[in-house]
Amino acid sequence: MNALIFGASGGLARALADTLLARGSRVDLVTRARQRADVERRYGAAARVFSVEEKYAEFEPAEAYDACFFLQALFCPEPLASMEDDSIAAQIEVGLTDPIRITRKLLSRYPPPGGQRRDYCYVGSTSAYAGFRNTSVYCAVKHGLLGFVRAMNDEYAQSDARFWLFSMGTMNTEMGAKLKDQDPASFLQPGDVAGRMAEAVFSASNLFEPEVLIRRRTIRFLEK
Repeated sequence: MNALIFGASGGLARALADTLLARGSRVDLVTRARQRADVERRYGAAARVFSVEEKYAEFEPAEAYDACFFLQALFCPEPLASMEDDSIAAQIEVGLTDPIRITRKLLSRYPPPGGQRRDYCYVGSTSAYAGFRNTSVYCAVKHGLLGFVRAMNDEYAQSDARFWLFSMGTMNTEMGAKLKDQDPASFLQPGDVAGRMAEAVFSASNLFEPEVLIRRRTIRFLEK
């Protein structure tokens, strides 16, 4: 399998790249220019690293990929009334608009061939199915991805292209660390989530679960 991962500097992306490389995949990583050196140091010659200045939609794929993973997101927990317009726009662009634009670019440039699977994988959240205080824009973005994935699976129902939404509870990553009122010991481990994602796209079965919901069995809040 040859795989493309966006948002390569994030905790889930690192875990997923490690998982795919361990399974013999060829992995290409896309990150922002300011983070490229760190990503290259981590992987060396094991993976190719590409960078964009700011917008992931700037990336120009030069080949088709068996699986594309859209892991980029901005998480800015704050009451809506306190947000700036620029922050709202950035969260929507990074988490929703850019994945849609990149998907269009990939599909138009490299239409899914008959008899060969293509997987397009998006990271949702439990916020794709519920609303949580102080995360209104993030929830809106994830609800948008849910609608997009459902529509694309209908649009490509007669092909071998599959569109996935992997929605999980809070993970033990840099993003999860922004939640100060919860015990990090109860967070999901990104390696476990990455393993579930890899298991799905590697499966040769006709079984298809387009919405994978990975919840935390136990959620612990910190005492104030």
